[in-house]
Amino acid sequence: MSILEVKKIRKTYQSRFGGNRVEALRDVTFSVEPGEYVAIMGESGSGKTTLLNILAALDQPTGGEVVLDGIPLNSVSDAELAKFRRENLGFVFQEYNLLDTLNLRDNILLPLVLDGQEVSTLKEKLEEVVSVIGIQDLMLKYPFEVSGESIRKGKPF
Repeated sequence: MSILEVKKIRKTYQSRFGGNRVEALRDVTFSVEPGEYVAIMGESGSGKTTLLNILAALDQPTGGEVVLDGIPLNSVSDAELAKFRRENLGFVFQEYNLLDTLNLRDNILLPLVLDGQEVSTLKEKLEEVVSVIGIQDLMLKYPFEVSGESIRKGKPF
């Protein structure tokens, strides 16, 4: 059984003043089996980000259906989707998406706090992540104070 089924997904955007309609996705259909790796590739503007936003339930398709582990995403409440995203999805963004007003430690802790994790768990998970990445000396710095190079000097990814 497929872990993810994408069935005839369509996404159409309309310009702000009702003029132009843009068809970002047209009848996209595929499935992903457990343990399978999938790459989404295409030219700039071809709908990759739109598709990923729909798969992560951050956006709704104009038509079609996304079924995750046998459950149609359009049948799941917003609260359940938010919980699912927190616990099961991760994103690697093209640009850094850290909050400039929080230091690195607090940027790492924020998703755990939003999930309602216990304080003792927060410290344990923080130490684990920081150790794996090798950025112990950078925890109190803000994103604008560190470069990708200073982070890479910790442990290779």
